[in-house]
Amino acid sequence: MGSTGGNLPEQYSADNLITYWVSLSLVDRLAAEDALTVAERRKAYTIIARRHGLSLDSIFVENA
Repeated sequence: MGSTGGNLPEQYSADNLITYWVSLSLVDRLAAEDALTVAERRKAYTIIARRHGLSLDSIFVENA
C-alpha cells in the first residue's frame, strides 16, 4: 500500500483537518441561526485553529 503524506506533522493529518472543518461548520451553523455575532464567529475560528495546532496563516485555515 502506498503512503499519502506519512511525513506530515500531526496537525496536517487528515483526521485533524477533518475535525477542524467539522468544528468550523458547527460555528457557521450557529452564526447562520444568529446565535453568534460576527465577532464571536471570528474568535471561535481563531480558537479552533489554535486547538488543532494550525498556524493562523496556514493555507488550511479558514478566515472568518
